[in-house]
Amino acid sequence: MLYVKEILESAASSLHWRYNLMGHGMLLSLASLLPDRNDVSEADVGLALRYSVAGHFLRNLKSELPPLRPISAIALLLLLGTSRLKQVKTREETLSTELQPIHEKGEMVKSCTESILVPILKDHSFCESMVHSLALDHHYSEGQGRTGRGGGRFQLASDLGITAMMPSVSRGWPRTLSWESSMKGESFSPRIAKLFKCLLQECGSSFLEVLHSPLQDVINEVDERSRQCIAAEVMAGILHSDVPCISEAWDLWLEKLLYKALMQANVESVPEWAACIRYTVTGKGKIGQRAPTLRHKILVTLAQPLPSSSSTSLIVKRLDFLLAATVELSPTFLEKEHLFQLAILEEVVKYMTHSAPQVRESVGRLICILYSNLFQSSKSLQKSLTRANYQSEEKVKFPGSSISTDWERFLVDGTLTAAAKIERHGRDSTDELSPNLAISSNNDDDESLKDSVKWMETIFHFTIGGIKSGRAAHLVPVFIGILHPLLSSQDTAHKDMSALARSTVHLLKWQTFEGTYASQALTAILGAAADSNWRTRIAALTFLQIFVYRHAYILERVDIALVWERVQLLLSDLQVEVREMATATLSGFMKGVDSQWASAFRDRILDAALSLVKTKSQSRDIRSRMTDNGSIAPVHGVVLGLVACILSAPYDIPRWLPNMILALSKFRNQPAPIRGTVTKTISEFRRTHADTWAFDRIHFSEDQLEVLSDLSSSTSYFV
Repeated sequence: MLYVKEILESAASSLHWRYNLMGHGMLLSLASLLPDRNDVSEADVGLALRYSVAGHFLRNLKSELPPLRPISAIALLLLLGTSRLKQVKTREETLSTELQPIHEKGEMVKSCTESILVPILKDHSFCESMVHSLALDHHYSEGQGRTGRGGGRFQLASDLGITAMMPSVSRGWPRTLSWESSMKGESFSPRIAKLFKCLLQECGSSFLEVLHSPLQDVINEVDERSRQCIAAEVMAGILHSDVPCISEAWDLWLEKLLYKALMQANVESVPEWAACIRYTVTGKGKIGQRAPTLRHKILVTLAQPLPSSSSTSLIVKRLDFLLAATVELSPTFLEKEHLFQLAILEEVVKYMTHSAPQVRESVGRLICILYSNLFQSSKSLQKSLTRANYQSEEKVKFPGSSISTDWERFLVDGTLTAAAKIERHGRDSTDELSPNLAISSNNDDDESLKDSVKWMETIFHFTIGGIKSGRAAHLVPVFIGILHPLLSSQDTAHKDMSALARSTVHLLKWQTFEGTYASQALTAILGAAADSNWRTRIAALTFLQIFVYRHAYILERVDIALVWERVQLLLSDLQVEVREMATATLSGFMKGVDSQWASAFRDRILDAALSLVKTKSQSRDIRSRMTDNGSIAPVHGVVLGLVACILSAPYDIPRWLPNMILALSKFRNQPAPIRGTVTKTISEFRRTHADTWAFDRIHFSEDQLEVLSDLSSSTSYFV
């Protein structure tokens, strides 16, 4: 290993860059064979060799050979391993009989660090050159989209082959689900952040002092995306290191520098700084339950209020940083973190009717994270109280333990009020609103209507964020409460709000409601199916189709009976579009639900159809009575019931199907829309059975085939 190291140091300038790269790859492979430096039995010579090789790779961080820098970063993380800070913590937890050899080992590690690594870091302009060289590894193509971590970083395939075979030296990050790439940066590298974290834990205040000036320089270069990214990585490693000197530096200069970097970040660098914030508040330990030392101070810095004259972009930026921080906060009993989230939630709800759409979107996403965190904290507290056999929750100081119920009512009641106001305005208005929502601002009611539309859009962003973030299980009570207003908002005069509502429904319809929530959600859907607005009834039927399919095996029989009863009533709805949607819904039900319900419906609808056409005179009486739309709906409902039965068997011929077709043929001479429904259904039946008609026709009698032939043939003028 020493031989390879000496060759690389002596002949680095004369070697071809690929051979140089291969030599360092070989040196890294040999270094990976060294025993763990935490092993007390490791010889002092081996420890010195480890730090000597680490010093060699540390110098390479400012190398002008681009592929050598990522290899050197991996090598340092592998060689340094558990930091000296962690060794001290481990030593404190070790039995007293083992303290002496570990103490001697720690002194040797400290000596190697101070004699090898610290002089390199204190070398003239080394840190500045290292930071600027690492910034060159962040490449951004023009017009690059947000492709997630590493989206702005690329290497040649041959160079990637060398680094890809190296062992993983850091835990996967982020710990929580990222439903937006901007929350983990476009080119933010947790490996580089981990590198600076390890170097700071290893060298302590000596490294922090020489890093201050280069870090400040790259932060001031606002327009350089690569410099901003390396600044975010360095800052993340520093703040997450938990070394003792960080607390002092935070009060002196680090807090001001962080706040300056966040406030001056432009649109292109905001994702990198959001990833930095997310990295700094990420929990420590195997399951991430231990909070970093500076977490609360960082949260307080992010929560600093903005001036009242702040621009929209500044408000959005602050909300994005708060979102990146709170998404990593796990359910906890820490009172200060709970109070912080509660205070932020009380603040951001004031922005729910903000004039800027991007602010409302950020507010909706942030509220869903805050609400879910507080909801989980309350649930965890209740479980702990049950296990500890407490008689009262007052024995535990946990402010706002009932926060989930309070904010649930606040969000649901506000949504119901806003939806009712929008519906009432649409019903009372004589002229249809323009797509641009051209409402006079002189009227208080019109301003209130605008606020209601903005509230609804924020709630829709809240729902979308909850589903995409994987936290929907904690937000189900709110989802159920806003389900009716959501369904009624898909087709209104406010086009932007309706488009957002349709996108929300598209995601929510695949959400599973477990336990009693399924019955509550079904009650809300059936309530929407009985709404006075026929568009809402259609939306409820459309949602009901997928809801029943997703919950077919967990719904109670009482709930299924309510579904069948409501959909059958809608077969005779006054609006023809609702009747047709109810037909499609029933047809789908009969394909997959319990045959008991389908069989009972077929028998009932067939009896109702036959009773209407028992005699020719009665048939003429029917036609004479159906002169207005109100009287045609019940008869059309019976016909559509027959249609639902026929269309439920598109590729086979059950024994009951011929009688259904024969009964349907009795209505072919009825007025529109019944006549059109009969013709369309027979045409669809012939189309779906065309390929197998030679086998399917044996199920029909001669009389039935003759009737079917008459229905299928077009009328000729010469007949």
